[in-house]
Amino acid sequence: MTQNGVFRCRQMLLVTLLVAAFLSSVSSADTLELLRKIPHSGYSEGLDFHNGFLWNALPKQILKIDPKDGTVVSRLTPSSDYSESLTWFNGVMWNLSFSDNGIYKGTLTSRGAIEFHRKGTTPEAHGWGIAHNGKHLIITGDYSSKLYFIDPSNLKIVRTLQTQGKDLEDLAWDGQFIWCSSFTTERGKIFALDPSNGKILGTFALPDDSCPIVDGIAFDGKGLWITGKECPSIYYVKKPTLRSITSKKGT
Repeated sequence: MTQNGVFRCRQMLLVTLLVAAFLSSVSSADTLELLRKIPHSGYSEGLDFHNGFLWNALPKQILKIDPKDGTVVSRLTPSSDYSESLTWFNGVMWNLSFSDNGIYKGTLTSRGAIEFHRKGTTPEAHGWGIAHNGKHLIITGDYSSKLYFIDPSNLKIVRTLQTQGKDLEDLAWDGQFIWCSSFTTERGKIFALDPSNGKILGTFALPDDSCPIVDGIAFDGKGLWITGKECPSIYYVKKPTLRSITSKKGT
């Protein structure tokens, strides 16, 4: 299948899932406490919080967003023809490519642009999400339930984690748990993964149903920022307490 064919197939699946989201019932989950929300472009391939700003990966651009009101401060050229998730780590931006399966390292220039250089290839075809835990990059696969922990110095896989999740999308690390979403299941929800064994410790729903597919999660040190595909807002929610997460363990 050609690259354009892959894009079309994924877009067709997205449309199918969006329709199914309105026709199917959702499983029970605790509702996230909304602190506020800001306007969003309506599409997302990933989200991060860095130096006081939100950074939103879109297929053809990267948006730098003011979290106070949703104003787009700047529009940056991504690493490739189709940009996936991104994360800031040690002062540089790591950006995944859907179009060439690359892992790119980007440096902010004096002109405000980001200069990218390809450093490696995603562990599976089309990495969908990327985050870091302060030591390793964490990358999802293509319709995958696995997470790959990668050494940023040489991009070698140091650990592969089989999780209870399915079709893992964007990721965020809060210092203790990996927050994640799925492209096909638990629509409008996020879940906390135990980094030691990949178990889902708790599933949490957004305050409303206007974001059917979550594909953007960021942690700012206090709360979680969440957005997605066909999502008109970026939600800022209170991070669930350790007790509410771990009380779901084994359920």
